[in-house]
Amino acid sequence: MNTLFSSITIFIASIVHGIAGFGLAQVAMGIMPLFRTAASVAVVSNFRVWWSVKDCIKPVIGLIVGLPLGLYVFNQLDKGQVRIAIGLVLLLAVILIPLGKQTNALKNLFEDKDYSDGWILPLIAGFSAGVLAGAVAIPGPPMILYGTFMVATNNWNGKKMKATFTAFFGTVMLYRVAVISFQGKMNLGLFTEALIAIPAMLLGVYVGIKIFEKIPQKIFNWIVIGMLTINAFILLFT
Repeated sequence: MNTLFSSITIFIASIVHGIAGFGLAQVAMGIMPLFRTAASVAVVSNFRVWWSVKDCIKPVIGLIVGLPLGLYVFNQLDKGQVRIAIGLVLLLAVILIPLGKQTNALKNLFEDKDYSDGWILPLIAGFSAGVLAGAVAIPGPPMILYGTFMVATNNWNGKKMKATFTAFFGTVMLYRVAVISFQGKMNLGLFTEALIAIPAMLLGVYVGIKIFEKIPQKIFNWIVIGMLTINAFILLFT
């Protein structure tokens, strides 16, 4: 039943991602701790495809250091504390996701700022995302903030941000699976569940893209943000 519920959750999360362009990790990690252990959630929900790191070398360097630290924090938390941590990160995400879509307003804020694409910010963003990826398997908030800033300062355009995020988050998940496998937390049962969940993910993305063609994305985005907020409060207060 856990495998079935997990596949349904990833299917729903993938539909959301296919329509809104975000939400796969947030929805999956928001729902699955309600019916299975946090350790097994970390394996099943993060078995992803790695694409490329060409546009995200700098954040990945920070990630390499941050993710093991996050996993150490995760191993110190009990089940209730993990749920609270996931709830808090979900609330942070629902604040940053709308902010990330206000690039025109932010461009006006940063129009007099001269920032070149250096090393400090991407390293901090990658490190912070790695810590969150290790601790609660939701690496998005630091990268959303970093990507929004890069677009607002005209260092990136929307296409480059999307490509960088795809490469970075794919790398996060591959690295996380490798580390937890090295720690001995990947067993045959969880590996099988992860393989079973992949078709649900692919089908969900396909359905999401089809729905995206029929309904306004802006309306759906706000529905997703509202549902993630409710999900966060459920994790925090149940």
